[in-house]
Parts: sequence; structure tokens; C-alpha cells
Amino acid sequence: MPSLATILELLLTTGLIILAVMSLHLTTLSVARLLLARRPLPDRLAEGLIEHRSDDEALPDVLIQIPLYNEGDLIERILTSVTALDWPARRLHIQVLDDSTDGISLAASRAAVDAVARQGWQVTLQHRAQRTAFKAGALAEGLARCDAPYVAIFDVDFLPPPDFLRRTVGVLLADERMAYVQTRWLHANREHNLLTRAQGRLLDGHFLVEQESRLRLGLPVPFNGTGGVWRRAAIDDAGGWHGDTLTEDLDLSLRARLRGWRSGYLADLGVPGILPESPRAWRIQQFRWTKGFIECLVKLAPDIWRSDRLPRWQKLLITLQLTQPLAFLVGFASILCGLPFIAGTFAAGPVLSTVALGTASIGLLGPISVLTIGAWGAPPLRILREGAIALFLTSGLMLSNTRAALEALVGRRSDFIRTPKRTELPVAGAGTRPCRCGLLELAAGGGLFTFVLLEHPLALLPMALAIGGLLGFGLMQIDEQASSAPQITSRAE
Repeated sequence: MPSLATILELLLTTGLIILAVMSLHLTTLSVARLLLARRPLPDRLAEGLIEHRSDDEALPDVLIQIPLYNEGDLIERILTSVTALDWPARRLHIQVLDDSTDGISLAASRAAVDAVARQGWQVTLQHRAQRTAFKAGALAEGLARCDAPYVAIFDVDFLPPPDFLRRTVGVLLADERMAYVQTRWLHANREHNLLTRAQGRLLDGHFLVEQESRLRLGLPVPFNGTGGVWRRAAIDDAGGWHGDTLTEDLDLSLRARLRGWRSGYLADLGVPGILPESPRAWRIQQFRWTKGFIECLVKLAPDIWRSDRLPRWQKLLITLQLTQPLAFLVGFASILCGLPFIAGTFAAGPVLSTVALGTASIGLLGPISVLTIGAWGAPPLRILREGAIALFLTSGLMLSNTRAALEALVGRRSDFIRTPKRTELPVAGAGTRPCRCGLLELAAGGGLFTFVLLEHPLALLPMALAIGGLLGFGLMQIDEQASSAPQITSRAE
């Protein structure tokens, strides 16, 4: 029977290899982004090739869906943005999908919708007393009430530019097998604080490296839930919106790909939104995204590997994409397994020592390459500063995102919790523990630091990211709780 030392060494070795593979996946996308940067995009996606139609009568009807929840304070500005789109008013159908439980927010939505309707726009307010299937349910119910062939979706804090539909619907008109077009997120409040700057750097890496590489490699470009246009036929063919995961956007985009639909992405067309401004709000958002990705992995991995529409290399890269958030769970487990070796209770064998040495740098290669290439052109010191902060703060999410991963793997369902943008009273539900206020992260980081310092101080270097992230993120949440006042906020999907 294997000894405890053997079991822990095997688990730790396996964990380190998994983390290295996940990092190499991001490195692959980064290298592809560099190597394929000069390869011309298909004509249907190239900038300047989507011309305005001279005959507006030939333009198709477009349904614009704006889902929101207790965010009535933002509805007026997005309706102003939507009604400024360069598209014939008679061809636009606007739905405000308001699931609000707050009467003040709902009243604000009604007032804004009535004002726009009096101006002659085709706009309706749909309010559901029961949030069945959450955002996915609201979108599906709205689709049932309109038969427009194209559907644009904007979260309430996103403001599309006037040429948005001309560019995106033009792409869909040029390719009848393209399911949707995703655009790049911009960040209206990027410079608000340290956290928003770090988030901006992370999201730039996603949109300018990961999404761009997937497009150029012919991989599905995931729909990001807002700032995109869908072909209605593709939604219906893929089975419609499902509410059984917390990332209904990723779920539908992959199901569409499995049905043979293509996806488009326009990096040069940006739609500004609002980033979460508090650490607790960001933790709520990241919990939902982490859990939703793994729920999609559990749900769709068998279909992906059975599909005869995807080559094996694409199946592998899609699977790695869905498993990426498991890095938090694997990293947390690896730290636990490594503690006896740090303390000298067990001695590392030659295999573990070799693996640990080989994966020490590989583990950070992928994230650093994505963050660096995504910030290309920015001042070097800013890239270094924001990249380091992004890495540390992401490490601070280890406890919360580990719980998200475990819940997804065991099939524990949870509500769709909106992402607050400013400090507010804690929201009860999955992804948030109002009573802890960063204490778990602070205790874990402090305990880990003390343990390593006493047992093996040299191990502080490889553990610095985890320790620093937990301590920093814990202190940020405690400071937020101490200084914040309750406010009504908005969310980011």
C-alpha cells in the first residue's frame, strides 16, 4: 500500500504538471497571436470592407435586448445610445428585459421606456416577477415575443457606438453560416482605481490575445454576453438559451459551433462598459465566471469530443479553454500537498524535484505573455506595474474560485448573482459571504507566510504570488468594508 508521502508526492507532481499545461495553453495562444498578426483576416471581417448599404429599405430588422436587474439608474443612458445607432428606426425593436425586484429601479425603467416610446421608437419593457433561468430566461422570453432575424445584446452598462450595427450585421450578412459577431470590450472607468486598471489589463489580454488568436486559428470565439449580435436562426438551431450554467453566453456559443456555425470577432470595434470598482464586486463576478466555465465543461465536454465537426486539435484547445479556471483548484490543492515537503516531514524524490524545477517558470509564462502582448504599445513601466498587480490580485481569488470550481464539479447549483460596481451592502447568495469581509484570505495568506517563514524561508520565493495575493486581496476587502457606504449599484456580465 502506498505511503502518505508517496500519495502526496504523486498528487503534487500531477498538480504541477497540470498547471504547466494550462500555462502552455495560454503561451500557445500568445505565440499564435504574434505569428498570425500579419495574416489578413477574411474579407467579411476586415476593417473597411463592410460598407454602408445605400438602400436602408433593404436592411433587416434587428432586435436589441437589454437585460438588467435592479439597475434602473443606468437604463436612460443606454436607451439614448441605442436610439443613436445608425440604423432605420422602423427596423429596430428594443426590449428592456427588467427582472428588478427593487420598485424604484423598475419605476425608472418604465419612465425611460415610456419616454423613448413617445418619441416613436418600437420599445417595450418586459418584467418578470420570477427570475426563472436568470439572464438566459429573460433573453429567451424576449425572443419569443419578436421574430427579427438578428439580435443585438447589451448589458445595461455598455454603450454601443453609432456604427455598431452597420459593422456587425454587415458581417453576418456577408456570411450566412456565421452565428454571431463579438466586439471588444472597452472600459469607461478603467482609471478609477488600482483594481479597475488591473481588470482592464486582464480583459485586454483576453480580447486582444486570446480572442484574436482563436479567430485567426479558426477556433470558436466565445460570445462574451454583451456587445455582440446573433443570427436568430443560429440561436434556434443550437437549442436556444439555457439557464443550467452561470455562463449562458459561453454555453450557447459552443453549442452553436457544435451545430456547424462559425463565429466572428471585431477587435477594432469597441463597446465601453463599467468595470467592478470594489474587490468584493470583482470576487462575485469572478466566482460566477469560474463556476460557469466549469459547468460548461461538465455539460459540453462529452459532446465536444464526440463531434465530427471539430478536428482533434480544436477539441483539445477548447477543452483546455474550459478547464483554465480549474487552475485555482489545482493550485490550492498543490499548496496543501506541498506543505509537508516544505516542513521537511517528507523529502521530495527526484521526479518531484525535477518537475518542480521545470514548471517553476513555465507556470507564469502563459499569464505573463498574455498580459504583455495584450498591453503592447503601452509604456513598459505601466505594463510591468499593472501586470504584476493583475497577477497578485488574481491569486487573491484562490479561495473563492476554488469553492466555485468544487461546486461546479459536484453539480451544486447557485443563483446568478449580479456584479456590483461600487460598494454596497452585501448581496446574499452564491459567490459572496458577507460575514467574512476578506478575513479568510487574510488568515490563509498570513498563516501560509508564517508557516513557510518558520519551516523553510527559501520557499517564500515560489510561494510569494499566492501569499502576496491572499494578503493583499484580504486587506483590500477589509478596507472596503470599513470605509464603504451602502449604494445601489450596477453589474457587469
